[in-house]
Amino acid sequence: MCRVTAPGTRDRPAADACPGITRPFAAADGAIVRVRPGGRPVPVAALQGLLEIVAGQEDPTLQLTSRAALQLRGLPDPVPADVRDAITATGLVPSPAHELVRNVLASPLSGLDGAGRCDVRPLVRDLDAAICADPALAALPGRFLLVVDDGRGDVVRESFDVGLLALDAGRAALLVGSPDRGFVVDLEDAAAEMVGVARQFLAARAALAPAAWHVREVLEHLDPPRLDVTLPPAPPRPVGPVAGHAVVGVPLGLLTRRHVDTLSRLTDEVVVTPWRSLVVPGGAAALDPLEDAGLVVAPGSRWLRLHACTGAPGCARTAVDTRRIARALAPALPPGTLPVHVSGCERRCGAPASGFVDVLAPTSVTEAIAAASDPTPPSPDPSEDR
Repeated sequence: MCRVTAPGTRDRPAADACPGITRPFAAADGAIVRVRPGGRPVPVAALQGLLEIVAGQEDPTLQLTSRAALQLRGLPDPVPADVRDAITATGLVPSPAHELVRNVLASPLSGLDGAGRCDVRPLVRDLDAAICADPALAALPGRFLLVVDDGRGDVVRESFDVGLLALDAGRAALLVGSPDRGFVVDLEDAAAEMVGVARQFLAARAALAPAAWHVREVLEHLDPPRLDVTLPPAPPRPVGPVAGHAVVGVPLGLLTRRHVDTLSRLTDEVVVTPWRSLVVPGGAAALDPLEDAGLVVAPGSRWLRLHACTGAPGCARTAVDTRRIARALAPALPPGTLPVHVSGCERRCGAPASGFVDVLAPTSVTEAIAAASDPTPPSPDPSEDR
């Protein structure tokens, strides 16, 4: 579903297929809708509202995506008006016209743990508001990605279209399609400058490449200046207590009622990360109930390495129940450092963008264990958006 055939765009339809409330995606198990928080914290009450919508389904979970979005599957197709209204009522859709394009990733712990070069949360709020306030930006492709990194280097390596890397408490490098192209801006102007680059992309796209989805496809026409910025080393992705807060992994990225009910007793809001985990403000003192609810609080957990595509019966491309196999594989997962991805077919949807151990279409848990023991990862496809 989230593949591109680029870098060329000759045979590509102009519209991407990324799902939203106004444009669901039809799958074997029903309609898929994706809700984008715009890089902002998510009220736990909103998670409860989304879970109510899927409560009567065979798989009553919320999926966390690699772009820190929330995904609902198995909805009636077409999606009824009352379901759309219930999603909107959560408050997670501030502008229906822009709901497909609020693809913003921000350093999840910014302003919470004392790391980073500044607190980017106010900037992210301004950026999201600026996107929603500009009618023209509703035309951005659904895969256009903006990232805001507070200087720690955790999200700036994502495949962004417009990126921001804080240099100090007052300045940032605005990156245009690449870590070595862009210019330095004042942080107070950063949201407006990022929106300005997005407008420039739309103008170049309309004039030169109507099927373009990404800045890199029109970069030579935008011609941003070369920028000599050294990216900070990629920091580890913490799990467990962090400066009085907690980062918890969500097994297979599937958020359940039990998870959310526990969160509701501990906090009013959480931060969804791009790594299928949640930041729980003030949660460091509540690791035991979080773990009892089925969330991951230990850095060495096998669940942190284990990924799976949707598989059967949700996907018509495979007969493999990838999630069932992944759950059975978890306690027997061989030692290692690479992620392990269980795929139902050669598309390998949801696989990590970097190297991973490839468990492709296993017919049994035994076969999956054998495949997971193979240390040779497949070569990542540079043309794929994950």
